[in-house]
Amino acid sequence: MDFSARCLLRVFFYVMVFSFPCVAGSQPAEWTHFGTRPLGMGNAFVSVADDFNALFYNPAGLARLKEMRFEIINPRVEVSYNTISLARDLVKDTKGQKSLDDILDLMREQSGLPHYFALGFTPHVVAPHWGVGIGSKNFLSLTAHSYVVFETEVLANVLMPISYADSLLEDRLSWGVSLKPVAAVGIQDDINVDDLDLFRSDTTGAKDSQKQLDQLMVSGVGVGADVGLLFTPIEPLEPTLGLSITDVGGTAYKQTISTRKAPPLRQPSFNTGVSLKPLKTERTYLLLALDSHSINQPLHYSQKFNLGMEWGFSRIIKVQAGLKSGYPTAGLQIDVELLKLRLATYTVDHGPVVGLHEKLAERRFIFEIKLLI
Repeated sequence: MDFSARCLLRVFFYVMVFSFPCVAGSQPAEWTHFGTRPLGMGNAFVSVADDFNALFYNPAGLARLKEMRFEIINPRVEVSYNTISLARDLVKDTKGQKSLDDILDLMREQSGLPHYFALGFTPHVVAPHWGVGIGSKNFLSLTAHSYVVFETEVLANVLMPISYADSLLEDRLSWGVSLKPVAAVGIQDDINVDDLDLFRSDTTGAKDSQKQLDQLMVSGVGVGADVGLLFTPIEPLEPTLGLSITDVGGTAYKQTISTRKAPPLRQPSFNTGVSLKPLKTERTYLLLALDSHSINQPLHYSQKFNLGMEWGFSRIIKVQAGLKSGYPTAGLQIDVELLKLRLATYTVDHGPVVGLHEKLAERRFIFEIKLLI
C-alpha cells in the first residue's frame, strides 16, 4: 500500500474514533436521506453506492461512476399501510350510517398505531468524481393514544450534499467527502386536546396562540460533513467493502426563529457494508449486499443489520429484495427512455427492539417517478 493510501486510511480512522462519543437517544432514526432503490434492497447500500444515492450513503461511490446522470423532476410519495387502511375505513364510514359505537371502535383500533405520509424529491447531478443533490422530504408521522395524546412529527427536511471522490491503488480504493447543508422546520412534540385549539383560525389572542404554537415547533439550519471509503481488492465477483460516516462529529442546527427550538443534533453514524456480484454478464447481473448501520449509536443490534439483493437486466429492469431490521423489503425499477419508475416497500419498527409488539411495526410503500429528464 503506498504512502498516500496509508495516510488516507489513518485520517479516516481518526475521524471514525472522534465520531463515537457524540451519541444519544435510543430510537432508530434516518441517518441520511434514504433512497427508494436502497430501501427496496433492505437499505443495504453503503458498499454498493453505484448511482446518485451515493451522495447520501457513501460519497466514495462517485469515483466509480462511468457517465454523467441527472434528474430534475422525480416526485416521490410514501405512505404507510396503517394510513391507507384508515383512509379506506373513513371512506366506508362516510358512505354508510355508522353508530357512535362503531366510530369509537374505529378510534380504539387506531390507538397506538403509527401513521405516516410523505412527499419528497431528489433532484441531482452526478458524474465521475463529483455530484450535487438535494434530498427533500416533507412528512407527517402520527401516533394517537387512548389518553388523547398524539405523538406528532410534521417536518420539512432538506439535505444538500456537495461531494467529491477519487480513487487510488489502480482504482481498487476509492474515497469521497461531502459538505452537507441541512435545514428542518416543523413540529416535533406530543400534542394533546388543548393544543388542538392552536390550529383553529378563529382562536382569540393571536399573539399568545402563536407563542404557544412556536413552543411546539422546531426550525433551524446547519452544515455537516460525510466521508466514505470503498475497497475492491480483486475483480472477479467484485467483492467490495464499504465504510461511511455521516454527520462527522454531529451536525448541529442553528435557530432560524428565536421563539422556536432548534431541531435536535444530527448524530454521527458509522456505517459499514460488504457486497459482491456472483453473476455478471453483458446484460444481466446479480448483486448481494450486507450492511450494518449506526454502529456507534446505542441502538439494539436488531435495528442495525440490513441484507439485500438486486437482479438487473440491462438498464431497463432492476428487481430488489432484502431484509431491513429483520423485515422483508422489495423493490422494482423500470427505466424506459424518458420515464423511470421506482417502487419499494419496507417496514419501520418503532420499538427499541425489533418484534417487541406488532403495533409498533409499520409497513410503508413508496412510489417514485422520473419525468422528462
